[in-house]
Amino acid sequence: MASRARNLLPWIVAFKAFKSLGLCTLGITLLATRHADPVDTLFQFALAIHLPVSSRLFDNALAWATGLTVARETALGITALAYSALMGTEGIGLYLRRPWARWFTIIATGSLVPVEIYEIARALRPVRVLVLLANLAIVVYLARRKEVFE
Repeated sequence: MASRARNLLPWIVAFKAFKSLGLCTLGITLLATRHADPVDTLFQFALAIHLPVSSRLFDNALAWATGLTVARETALGITALAYSALMGTEGIGLYLRRPWARWFTIIATGSLVPVEIYEIARALRPVRVLVLLANLAIVVYLARRKEVFE
């Protein structure tokens, strides 16, 4: 059982890396394009990735982009980069099997669960539920698997 349990740690590290890279990309993009028209930037991005501009995803992104100001883009970009650094620190610490990383990840991931539950209650979306379940599984796994870090 212990060897199977150890096999889950690389998946958690990969999940943290994926979230960190995504947030870093978002943060850099928001900061780099904050003086450009957000709607125009969104259209260019959608065309670059071949996202249909008539899709519901694009409509939601467009509604979000129309409310962006330079100050809001800057704040969101800095927040995304800070959260990316947090995720990256968790991932690297877990990869190196540092005992502090276990608790750091449990606390950081667990502290966001109420926010995720609120977001699900506000608007139920499958991706939000999957992220909540993944984060809860990570917290439970790390809380129970002290031996992985010894």
